[in-house]
Amino acid sequence: MLTFFRKKNSPVQVAAEGLYAALIAQSRQPAFYTVWGVPDTVDGRFDSVLMHCFIVMHRLGHGDKDSRALSQALYDTMFVEMDRAVREMGVGDLSVKRHVRRMMKAFNGRVAAYEAGLADNALLHDALRRNLYGTVPDVAQEALNRVGAYLLTSLERVMGMDMNELVAGRIVWADLPETPVELRKAAS
Repeated sequence: MLTFFRKKNSPVQVAAEGLYAALIAQSRQPAFYTVWGVPDTVDGRFDSVLMHCFIVMHRLGHGDKDSRALSQALYDTMFVEMDRAVREMGVGDLSVKRHVRRMMKAFNGRVAAYEAGLADNALLHDALRRNLYGTVPDVAQEALNRVGAYLLTSLERVMGMDMNELVAGRIVWADLPETPVELRKAAS
């Protein structure tokens, strides 16, 4: 779908692929799943990727014309890779496009929710509860606080990065936790 329009080996495409690889590597860090209780499922991993992509694309979207072009290339790269992943999971050719469209819609919704959450922690925590922890019943506030702080700190660090370092994929994320959090609310 998007592959047809991609200019292979262009500097923008190479940079987008490097950024995507860097945010995938971060989103797969075991601490998200073993310490913070993000569900280690297709949905949980998908939402971790989207959260990290939001952070990078937010930075790129606040830059000049070239950084906005890189943001679009990153978006395209992400969904070309999502298309490939859906196919590898065995989804038939006739329904791949529908699945990828749903994923795009999901990403766009999360971007809107996370953007709104930048100004209001309650909105950010609601977005994380619905998305990153969407399959966890009664997620504890401590988990939301810590992941919310991670997102905001990562965003602050990425916003302060030199564009050359960012384009090179050397992203400075927030520190990952070492101490597990109670995932579910305590019974009343």
